[in-house]
Amino acid sequence: MSTRRTIPILAGTIAAASFLLAGCGGGAAVSEPTPLTELKAPAYRMETLWRTDGGDGAGEYVSGFKPAVEGNRVYVANRDGYVVALNLSNGKRIWRSRTGDRLIAGPAVAGDKLLLGTRDGQIVALDVASGERAWTTELSSEVISAPASSADLAVARTLDGRLVALDLATGDRRWTIERSVPTLTMRGTSSPVINGNMVYAGLDNGKVIALDLATGEQRWEQVVALPSGRSELDRIVDVDADPLVLDNELYAVSVGGEMASLSLTSGRTRWQQQIAAESGLAADDNSIYTADMDGDVWAINRITGNKRWEQEALKYRKVSAPAVFDGDVLVGDYDGYVHWLSADDGSVIARGRPFDEAIRSRPVVAGDRAIVLGADGEIAAVRFSPTRAD
Repeated sequence: MSTRRTIPILAGTIAAASFLLAGCGGGAAVSEPTPLTELKAPAYRMETLWRTDGGDGAGEYVSGFKPAVEGNRVYVANRDGYVVALNLSNGKRIWRSRTGDRLIAGPAVAGDKLLLGTRDGQIVALDVASGERAWTTELSSEVISAPASSADLAVARTLDGRLVALDLATGDRRWTIERSVPTLTMRGTSSPVINGNMVYAGLDNGKVIALDLATGEQRWEQVVALPSGRSELDRIVDVDADPLVLDNELYAVSVGGEMASLSLTSGRTRWQQQIAAESGLAADDNSIYTADMDGDVWAINRITGNKRWEQEALKYRKVSAPAVFDGDVLVGDYDGYVHWLSADDGSVIARGRPFDEAIRSRPVVAGDRAIVLGADGEIAAVRFSPTRAD
């Protein structure tokens, strides 16, 4: 099983929101990031189309901040309570809203609203056009992952094990379900995923559940990874990466060392592969992609669950969740580099460094460019172009 990097927390100490990213790894020494090797005659080069300051970002906090793109706008939030709307084409600011809240997750675009989570257990909804507050709803504990939304509902996951559905227009509660949280868990939660009339969520006990979106009634529950080992640390099995729904399959991965393909309708397990990961999943027609706890990037056959390739050149570089970009795979790392990997064999096609701060959230693909967010608030639009011969 791969070394874990994120500090676990006791279930009873949710208020300790200032935990930092650090190595824990069951007492093992923190490994040095793999040095980057020079790319000889790369066929592509990275261009930074624009770069701007989105605020103070998350800093050293573990957060659920990520860029959101809708139409020709990019939205970002930061820990100081600011939310900014930018022009996707040139990065110019359209509006900035000072919420006064201790934001920690989002934003997520939900129709005419932006949804954000706070360290004080709130969901904040802003008007997407102006940034003005639409409503605020108090929940039971910190909301560290972005809420999901449908036409009329928002579903949020709290750090104490609850899933809550809110009326998107008013913020009123529709239903709440609660699941027990193990004594020791990673500091992080997956975002719920809404598909049709169902909502799916990964849990800290290594399971995925499927709920009726309208009522919260459970339709199925399936184990992705079972606790094993002697210590509480060894037995951590959180499903902290957002589940991925494709066609009639749901893909999920646990920090406990298992990735699984599940039937969307019944939860039946189609295949499992031994990978420990806490970052998100990406996919194309052939493969599921993820970065494991050590920073190795994997491609897994969608049908069989067999490993297609594993790229170890980024080991211990605290790689972000991958994105599929122009048919290949894009990840960021702890030092502000963006790496473009071949979907065929995992080889590094190109790289660039739009800024010198960690890229923890998945790059967001928007047409011919990708939006990358730095931990300290820098945001940039990048694209890759063929290298011109001299």
